[in-house]
Amino acid sequence: MAGTAPPREFQRICTRNGLTLSDSQLELLTRFVEGLLEWNSRINLISRRDQENVWFSHVLHSLTLLFYVEFPGGLRVLDLGTGGGFPGIPLAIARPDFELVLLDSMKKKTLAVQDLASRLGLTGVSVWTGRAEQIHRNPPAPGTFDLVVARAVASLRDLVHWSRPFLSPSRTTSGEATDGNRVKFISPGLIALKGGDLEKEIAETRIKESVRSVRVIRMSFEGSLELGLEDKKAIVVAL
Repeated sequence: MAGTAPPREFQRICTRNGLTLSDSQLELLTRFVEGLLEWNSRINLISRRDQENVWFSHVLHSLTLLFYVEFPGGLRVLDLGTGGGFPGIPLAIARPDFELVLLDSMKKKTLAVQDLASRLGLTGVSVWTGRAEQIHRNPPAPGTFDLVVARAVASLRDLVHWSRPFLSPSRTTSGEATDGNRVKFISPGLIALKGGDLEKEIAETRIKESVRSVRVIRMSFEGSLELGLEDKKAIVVAL
C-alpha cells in the first residue's frame, strides 16, 4: 500500500528532537498506518486529503508531545475523542510503559481502533465508546487517570470540565518545572493539541475553571513550517 512506510524525514525529525524509535516501533507504526488506511477506505477515520500525508499530519503530530514534555513512566492516559486512534496509538507504540484508554463517541470508529490495537498486540490499550460530555458525569473508572490527551475535539474549557472526573485527585506537590526546552509533566493534567488563536479559550479556562497552571507550547521545530505544523500548539493544563 503506497505511503505506509515511514519517510526518512519522519525518522530524522523524531531523532533530532530527542525521540529515538526502535526498528520494532517503526514497524508497529507502519502496520498501524497500513491498517488505518485500510479501514479508512470503508469508514471516515481521517480526511481523505490527509491520507498521503498521514505520517506528518497525524502520526508525527501525535508524537510531538514527546518532543516537548517529559513524562514519568507508567502513566495511565485517557485519549479523549480518539477518532482514528490519535494521539493514543502512536503514544502507546512510542511509550509502551503507558496504559492507554481510547474514548470516542462513534461505535464504528471504536470498533476500527480496537481492531487496529489488537492487530498490533498493544496489550496496554483499551477502547471505550461514549460521548465525553455525557460519560464524564458517570465515568466507568473515575479518578484513575494521570493524564487526559485530546486533539482539537472541543474548547479548552470543555476539555478541562470533561477531564476532571477521570483524573486522579492525588497531585504532584512540585510546581511547574522545565528542563531546557522540555516541560516536566505535573499530574493530574490535560494536554490538548490545538491550532489557531487560543488566547480567548485560555483566558476563559483560567477564569471559569480552577486550574493550577496553563502552559502553551508552540510546535516549532525544524521542518514544522514545511509540514504544515507551524500553527499547532500543545496546551498543558495542570489541574
